[in-house]
Amino acid sequence: FPTLFLPWWMEQSLAHEPDRAFQADLAYSSINGYYFIRMIDNVMDGEATVEVKLLPALAVFHTAFQTVYQQHFAPEHPFWALYRKVWFGTAEAAIHDAKLDTITLAMFEHASAQKVRAALIPVAAVCYRYSRPELIPPWSEFVYRMGKWHQMFNDIFDWHKDSSNGNMTYFLSEAQRHKRDTETAADWIVRSGFQSGCDTLRGWMRDAQALAATLNCPPLVEYLADRASLFERRAHTALAGLAALDELAAALK
Repeated sequence: FPTLFLPWWMEQSLAHEPDRAFQADLAYSSINGYYFIRMIDNVMDGEATVEVKLLPALAVFHTAFQTVYQQHFAPEHPFWALYRKVWFGTAEAAIHDAKLDTITLAMFEHASAQKVRAALIPVAAVCYRYSRPELIPPWSEFVYRMGKWHQMFNDIFDWHKDSSNGNMTYFLSEAQRHKRDTETAADWIVRSGFQSGCDTLRGWMRDAQALAATLNCPPLVEYLADRASLFERRAHTALAGLAALDELAAALK
């Protein structure tokens, strides 16, 4: 997810040359925020190695993440209302997502797709710095759409790891709902599920690209084109492998 690029591209759309010191502050904050979220996610997803022993270090990452904004916005600034809403919403989405035993599309859009919502915070900081708060809603919608695409991309390409770790995702829930009585979830994924998921990603990418085209941000449009191309290459390789696996399974029956 292009968390570090988004505020840079946003500022480029407002000023020809971004303020490098300000952008360095935002990048430092976002990196610390990423480590904070990553450690928690690893523990919640059952992928932790040393994270449990390092959990007290979360205090350092969270403080570094927040302190940057305290240097740029006074306590009464409207930025902080957005900060709290987005940051708390990100945490709520992660908690809610982890408790689900099965996930519908509505649940996915309400929780799973919101887990990268914190990427809006540095973008909003740029908007407020240039006194352009009216740009926050369309960029917020873009962050949501891209977050939805990004989460689904991970769920589709990491489905085997998620299944092995017992992590329920929308994609694995779809597998349980659509597999035949004689099939496993993996059978459905190999037979048609992966292709169906890729088709969904293509539609969501088109939605994200359509919105990006309205944001006066050419680098963002270029990034999405590159991301879509990378996805198509990975999907082509994966689908070829799954087709061969399906043929082998059919021959062994």
